[in-house]
Formats: sequence, structure tokens, C-alpha cells
Amino acid sequence: MKTFAKILTLGILICLGVIYVITMPVANTILILKPTPEPKTDFIIPQELRDTLRDTKLPSPIINNGRPLLDTASKVVDKAVVVSDLYADPYLNIKYFVEDSVVSEFDEEQYISGSRTDPDPMKLNSFDQVKSDRIGAHRSVLDSRHYTCRTHDDWTMLPATSIIMTFYNEARSALLRSITSVLERSPPELISDIVLVDDCSDDPEVGRLLKGLSPKIKVLRNFQRQGLVRSRIYGALNAAGPVLTFLDSHIECNEEWLQPLLYQLTQRPRGIVSPVIDPIKAENLDYRVASSNIKGGFTWALHFTWVSLTEKDISERESESAPIVTPMIAGGLFSIEKEWFFQSGAYDMNMDIWGGENFEISFKNWMCGGYLYIMPCSRVGHIFRKKHPYSFPDGNGHTYSKNTKLVAEVWMDDYKELFYQNRASARYPDIGDISGRLKLRDDLKCHSFKWYLENVYPELDIPWTLHITISQAGWCLDSFYGGAKDTPVGLYKCHRKGGNQAWSVEKTKKRIKQRDNCLSIKDDILLIKPCAAGDMTQLFVIDEDLGTLYNSYYNSCLNIINMKLRTVGMGPCSSDASTRWIIK
Repeated sequence: MKTFAKILTLGILICLGVIYVITMPVANTILILKPTPEPKTDFIIPQELRDTLRDTKLPSPIINNGRPLLDTASKVVDKAVVVSDLYADPYLNIKYFVEDSVVSEFDEEQYISGSRTDPDPMKLNSFDQVKSDRIGAHRSVLDSRHYTCRTHDDWTMLPATSIIMTFYNEARSALLRSITSVLERSPPELISDIVLVDDCSDDPEVGRLLKGLSPKIKVLRNFQRQGLVRSRIYGALNAAGPVLTFLDSHIECNEEWLQPLLYQLTQRPRGIVSPVIDPIKAENLDYRVASSNIKGGFTWALHFTWVSLTEKDISERESESAPIVTPMIAGGLFSIEKEWFFQSGAYDMNMDIWGGENFEISFKNWMCGGYLYIMPCSRVGHIFRKKHPYSFPDGNGHTYSKNTKLVAEVWMDDYKELFYQNRASARYPDIGDISGRLKLRDDLKCHSFKWYLENVYPELDIPWTLHITISQAGWCLDSFYGGAKDTPVGLYKCHRKGGNQAWSVEKTKKRIKQRDNCLSIKDDILLIKPCAAGDMTQLFVIDEDLGTLYNSYYNSCLNIINMKLRTVGMGPCSSDASTRWIIK
């Protein structure tokens, strides 16, 4: 009997302990146990994306000053702790917190006053935080649209959109002004919800308190920093609207910014539509007006750039308010149908933190049956910063090289060599298994990158003729050592498999290149050496009709020196067969 009483007493104490743990405040939030919600989707997420999402894992989250969430107040999913409103998506093993705590009425002044501060107003955010805090949540901005945009009669029956805004250690005033401009300059019926994804900012209150601003606001918080790509996917999976509108967290929407984006998506499916991005100066937060006669482009190092419209672009537009066909979007601000976003593979989940995602989604959309437009009647201001105010766990340069290498390897076909020639450091990062992304491209029946260049961006200069062979009688010029510097070049039986026999020819300076090194001459011997501007021993005049490769510095032509030894070098230019090459 005494034993039973002891067991009963112990059981009561355990129950009381569990109740205490469940109701213990965690980060100023009362945890309320409830079933993990299932995302409601009426579209098909490609298997490749599901597999990638499932394979992304994190350790159990630790919160509340290092106190682990106890198993007594949780359930375990894939060895990661899920408590109360911790959301475990069936497609994601990443765990993040869905903020369901009750927030009192929003106080703008109190919210902004809780910001991090530093004597240098530019240090924390790379823009003037003092000026931003003084501006607060509301300010009037110049209506920067062309006057023809202010009359319209076709904005009826538009779909609603979910606004998805990710942030990491964002200035409170800038984040608040971004959200306020959405709420105040958008028809309420066109905003399904505003999904804020806090990418594990140092202060969880930055996002949590904003729930009091509007009942349409949802707040997700990552338990470990994930970066822009994965955070945007989490937001999209929690979005209620049929259209997704991605915005940065330091923007200001202009008048009637949303309707042109939504209207275009009703006219032509599978599109990505972006506003004209007006620059807000980081130093003083002045709102400037951007030209609407530009479009997005890029360099071969995969740096985004703005380029002027061509004469053809201008002639094909019906008016100043007509959509602008753009090869590339900046990536921070755009709308897309939710169904198409997921069916086309969303983002590449292997990308880290920031950078390169705009190239992937732009190439993919054009090559796989979609389109990209800039809508000149939609204007959104954006603070352009000269540097990132946050750190990259693996370094900014390494992260960008890895992300853009993923783009090149999946989408750029043989043209990826031009990327590597302009960003040699991108050859080295490990990007893991890309077979799933390649299968996605195959499943979507996407065009080649050559098609993209010819049909979408024909004015892009292609500085090299890629993958030619230089041969005689079935013997090809071969680098033998994979294009390594300071190694000799000779002849090897042609195998037509590229590799050591594939060369690129520069269109202007006529250098002959393999990977990151150039064909060079030293004492009439042909070598592979680092490309050097002004090195006359690397410049060849190629006469495809005669089949000769002439160097003016040595006043000689490429010859077969000894066929038995398969050696080549420079010698007299003549009509002899040993100087005649097939170049194709």
C-alpha cells in the first residue's frame, strides 16, 4: 500500500513538473502544445524539390539562453525537437518557429526605440540608421511613374498575393517602413497575408512584435541561420495567396505598385514580373527616380548589371507603360504564381545565405517555358547598400562563388567555361550532388543556354569561340596536362570528347585559351602559361581559310616539328602541309 502511495505521489509530481515546463515563458512567449499544422497545397511540388527539402537537416534547436527544449514538452521528429508551434513541414526537416503568441496593440515609437544602436549610424546596417529612425514608419514619396500609368480601366478581378519578406538583423525602422508601405499603398483585398521570415536575428522581438501591426502578418523564425533562399521557400510554403510577391526588408512601395504586377500575371501565365526599382540612397535615405528604359543583364563573372534597352527593345514597345522584356531580374523584388514557383523547382536549396539565386530563377524561367518582365507602372524604392552589413559563415567571396557555380553547372552548358574564365575561384568550391537539379531541367524540357543567348539576350557579347579543335590528319593539338600552367603542348589522336583537346579563341585579341591559361610561345616551343595582358607571345592571327596560326612577335606559324615525337612549335610560314590546320 505504501509502495502504491509513493508511486501515486511521484506521478502527481511528474505531471505538475510537465505542466510547469509547458507553461514556462520561453523568449517572452507562452508555449501552447498543439498538433503540427500540415501545409495546405493544391499544386504538385516536384519530387526533386521534395527530396532536397527532406535531405536538409539541422540539429535540435536550443533556445532560452541555452536551455534545451525538454522532451517532456515535445515530440521528436527525425531526431529534431518540435515543441508547440515549432513547424515541421513534411517537405522540410528544417525546424522553425511559427509565432502564435498574443501581442498587444502595436506602439511604433516604442518599437523603433528598441533598435540596436551604434555611434556610427552606418555601421550596423550600411545605411544611416539615425535618419531611418527619424523618418519612422510613414513618409510620402514622389509618384515616380510615367503619367500614362495613372489611367487604367483593366484592374479588375485581380488575384490576391502573399507578401514574403525575409530579414536578418534588419533595422527596426526600415523593416517597419517596408511593411507599412505595403499595407498603406496596396488594396487590402489584394493582400492575402504578409509572411515575415526572421532568419535567426539576434533579437527575436524584431519580428514577433510586428504581429500587432496587422492581423494579416505571420511571423516565422528560423532556429538556425538559413539564408535568403531557404527562408523564402519556408515563407512560400506558409503563404495563403495564389500569387507570391517577394520583397526585401528595406524597401518602400510607391503608389499603385501592386496592381500592374498582378494584372500581367493574369494576362500571361508562368511569368516573373518585377517593379522598376527606384534607388534610395544609403547615406541619407533620399528617394530617387530610376530610369524605366533599362533592363537586367549580367557579366560573364555572373555579376548582375543594369543595361540600356536596345533600339529593337524600344521599337517593339507600344508605349512607356508597356512591359519591358528583361533577360535577368535583380532578384529582390518580384511576383510569381505560387503554383508555377513550386512546379518549376522554386530555388536551389543548396545555395547559401545570399547571392546567385536571381541568376538561377531567371535562367530557369526563360529556358523552361516562362518569361521575365519589368513592369514600368510598378515602382518600389530600395535602399542600395555599398556592402553587406552581415557576415557570411563561409565568407562572402566563397559563398558567392559556390552559389554561382551551382548556376553555371546546372544551367549554362558549355558556356560555363566563360564563367570560370572570368571567376577562376569558382572552380574550387564543393557544390555537392546536382543530379536532382539536372533532372528537374530535363523533366521541365528546358531549352539550352545557347537558345537563351540567341533568343533572350542576343546582344550579350560572347568574347570567346568555345570548344574548337586544332587538328591535322586526325591528330589534335592536346595540352596533355589538363591545361596546367608551364606545361608543353603536343599532338594526340583526336577523340572528339573535348577535355585537353578543347580550346577557346578570343574574338578580339585572338588568344587561344584552355581553362584559365593561354597558349604561349617560348623559344619556338608551345606552352600553356597564365594569360597576361600585353603578352605578344600569346596573340595569334588565325586564318581559317589557309589553316594557319601566325604569331607576329616571332614572325612564325604553328608547325609540326616531329610527327614521331608528336611535337609542335613555331616555324616558317609556308605552303607546307605541316603548317595547315583544320580549325573548327
